[in-house]
Amino acid sequence: MIEEQEPLPDIPESDEPYRRPVDTMTLPQVEAELRDLFGGAVMYLLIPIFLLSLSTTTIVATPFFVRVLPAAAIVFVGYWVLQKAYKPTFRESPETSLQYLRVVSWFGGGIMSTPHERVLSLCARRARIVDSDPSES
Repeated sequence: MIEEQEPLPDIPESDEPYRRPVDTMTLPQVEAELRDLFGGAVMYLLIPIFLLSLSTTTIVATPFFVRVLPAAAIVFVGYWVLQKAYKPTFRESPETSLQYLRVVSWFGGGIMSTPHERVLSLCARRARIVDSDPSES
């Protein structure tokens, strides 16, 4: 038959952050997290793409499906293009990418549950590491 299990002890979880403190991170760790955050920030471009495509299809057609389906298709194509483009963009122009990340993070109050303050700390840590030892980049 089915045996009852003993209940687990009621131990509260620690409030320690699950992310490593920024000051202890190395350059590859900082850049990996910034690259991931930049990828999330790039996805925010889908909002104006959708609104622009929806407004242009509204001019052409009036029924709801004829307006929304092309706009949704454009968003999915845009998503695929942005996913393919964000890593080369970050690699070729990291300063511009980080500036965009800071603006989107400030405007949105954070990226992917990462507060704006952490984004700023990561960017500052990357700048300190790169400035102190240019051979690491």
